[in-house]
Amino acid sequence: MNINVLHINDNIENKGGVETNIKQLCDLAPSFNMKMYWTAIFKNDIGYSIEIPRKNKPIIFFKNLNKCIEYFKNFCDDYSVNIIHLHSISNPRLIDALFDLRPVVRSMRDPRMFCPGHGKFFRKSERICDIPYGLHCFYHSYKESCCNRHPKRLIKSYINVVYETKIASKKYAAIIVMSDYMIDEALKVGYNKKNLIYNPHLTPTVSKQFLIDSTNDKVKSLVYVGRLSITKGVHYAIKCVTTLLDQGYKVQFDIVGSGEDESYFKSLIPEKYSHHFIFHGWQHRNAVDLILLKAYVLLFPSIYPEAFGISGIEAMMRAKPVVGFNVGGVSTWLKDQQTGFLVNQKNYKEMAERVATLIDNNKLYKFLSSNSRKLALDKFSEKNHMTKLYELYWKIHSRSI
Repeated sequence: MNINVLHINDNIENKGGVETNIKQLCDLAPSFNMKMYWTAIFKNDIGYSIEIPRKNKPIIFFKNLNKCIEYFKNFCDDYSVNIIHLHSISNPRLIDALFDLRPVVRSMRDPRMFCPGHGKFFRKSERICDIPYGLHCFYHSYKESCCNRHPKRLIKSYINVVYETKIASKKYAAIIVMSDYMIDEALKVGYNKKNLIYNPHLTPTVSKQFLIDSTNDKVKSLVYVGRLSITKGVHYAIKCVTTLLDQGYKVQFDIVGSGEDESYFKSLIPEKYSHHFIFHGWQHRNAVDLILLKAYVLLFPSIYPEAFGISGIEAMMRAKPVVGFNVGGVSTWLKDQQTGFLVNQKNYKEMAERVATLIDNNKLYKFLSSNSRKLALDKFSEKNHMTKLYELYWKIHSRSI
């Protein structure tokens, strides 16, 4: 039986892993007996906007949330929606209303459901927060800049977390999590383990014929793909690459993405090495694919606890080992000495040592390269993810009939 699903996110433009993944789900859905729709709702100065990713489809403006709720009700009826699937949404009133329309599945995309700062990360001291949310969050928001310090926004973020943990968590038909780290953090603040469904991210299969062997490249391309933010640790990756250049290794650093800290990162690059660092900005999917195919190693330098890390499995699908910091859910896919190397958080010297080992030891590189692709195919394929997703949707839908 076909299942019709409405995905609701706070954004439609491709700004990161969430939007990339939702688009993948929508594209793959017809092959797995599903039809998926995607809408975004976001608040602006004049009220609320709803956007649908279709050609020539204008953004719909509503002055109040009641009109938005009415729109979603009509959409669910008109398109025979069976399941509503929420992503990066933080609006208790909206979520409460959606519970009355259809069974609601939630993806725990980031820590926003158990952390007012959405990151479990102390930005000033660059430390991971291992304390469950509580009144200390108000203190740390000022001491560590881990949350928005505007009083109204801070209180709103805190109320959202209380709502998610105390009320919404008991109403969701299921909460999809992508890593053991996210499960552990959710359990710390009272989520019911039975309602947490483990289904790691997928990455589209790349045919073997398109793979590129970079072992003979005179200059090895080290690649980063993601947001240019302090939390993503790009400054440590830059230090890693600079260390390798100081040691005489012929490498270049291809940086794909943009973000609020781009200027800061550029300021860290020594003038004598400036031509070894290439900032590509945000790129279309085909351009990112080509950069990853030509890569030698993917660097994954996040210093905050990633919920998962999609670029890691994208690189592995293309038979590229990964060297990354051991934070959050990264160890879900980055298996130390099997698909690359896990390195202690912020230890850029160790990261450089691991990359140097991969450049110097061709036999080890090929072993890790082969293992990376095998794990991506075995554990993170479209079929694995979509089959489990369909089974979950069908189970929930069957209960609601």
